[in-house]
Amino acid sequence: MGTGHRVTTILAASAILVASCGGSALAPSAPATPTAAPPSYELWVVDQAETTPTGGGTLYIYKGASFKDPSPAPAYTVNLGEAALGVGDGVGKHGHSIAFNPAMTHAVISYVDSGHVQVIRASDRKVVASIKMTGSTAGAAQPHATAVTPANDAIIVANQGGKRLQRISADFKNDVYKLDGAADLDLSLLEDADHPGNLPVFPVFTPDGRYAYVPMRGGGAYVIDYQATPMKTVATLGKSAIGPQSCCATFVKDAIWTTAQGGATTTTTSFNLYQVTGLPEKPVAKKILSRTGNVESHSVILVGQYLWVADRFANTLDIVDQTGDARTLSLASGPLAGRDPAPDIMTLSPHEATVFVALRGKTPLTSNITGLDNAVGDVGGIAILAVTESGRDMAVSSFVALPIAAGASVVDPHGVRVRVIK
Repeated sequence: MGTGHRVTTILAASAILVASCGGSALAPSAPATPTAAPPSYELWVVDQAETTPTGGGTLYIYKGASFKDPSPAPAYTVNLGEAALGVGDGVGKHGHSIAFNPAMTHAVISYVDSGHVQVIRASDRKVVASIKMTGSTAGAAQPHATAVTPANDAIIVANQGGKRLQRISADFKNDVYKLDGAADLDLSLLEDADHPGNLPVFPVFTPDGRYAYVPMRGGGAYVIDYQATPMKTVATLGKSAIGPQSCCATFVKDAIWTTAQGGATTTTTSFNLYQVTGLPEKPVAKKILSRTGNVESHSVILVGQYLWVADRFANTLDIVDQTGDARTLSLASGPLAGRDPAPDIMTLSPHEATVFVALRGKTPLTSNITGLDNAVGDVGGIAILAVTESGRDMAVSSFVALPIAAGASVVDPHGVRVRVIK
């Protein structure tokens, strides 16, 4: 869908500069304290497009310093189809999301089509485990996203198609990984009128690391004790509190902010942002933003003290303060002016000066509604956004269009994450 059909309204706002000075005498200058250099980092980008007859994909790894160049190139390119051959359950299809363990020594990729979860060792970029998750009578295995526990000892898997939350025990030091079937939480058994579609979307750990907040595709969410065997629910919200098609969430102190795209997966979209307080035992949801039309709230991250919410249908970015006041900026601007970027997943650099956004290509392989083309774009790459005013504003500084990878026929980046090099 072209940019002319997308919402690109920019809500203007005034910047107020407050300056003050005082005192009549200068104190002796103290010795300057050396400022620690910002940590070096890498940007990992997963292109979902198949690179082998059975699946695969492409992992691009960029050095953070390379984005100072006019045309940054990846330091490493990994054919995920070839890399997974002979490892565990083999090749996955449509690598949808990527996460890192707390130590940043390994990445975990979820393959939403084939049901695989793969672990990649960061030091040599080798696939060291490939586990095909189990389906159920509810449906085939479709891990939408994973998260590694704060203790660095397990991978929690949102098996969307199987309507299960699952746990993989993980020994990252020795690269030993095993699906813990006894830990399975069968969410289909908890469905009712206010929980009509318990397809888990992603796990997000509470700030104390004790529980996981897990939204459902059909609406609502559960607070999960992920350490229990089997895992168990602690509290719940229904679709009357949080609408369907949740996608992303982030904690700000003890509250979680989560998006919901609304409507059915085959017909409509909407833009919704909720704040959930009272966790873990007594969650209460408050709708902060809501609009309908050719809009679709997707990724949400915290930048400074502001929530950034990407709308891949409207090509916009909402910057929301924690009172709910929002500004809507066009991402089809600067170097992307006149383009159809279709912004998707976002991630923040460790120095919090840059946000990277995956831009969907002309042929999105997942999440697109036929006839609406909500996920269709014309770039297929990464946007680099400069953070200004401590997160209150931004500018599109540049973008990188990915090539069609070897063995692939389209470009469709989705999962994108920053790895801090410790």
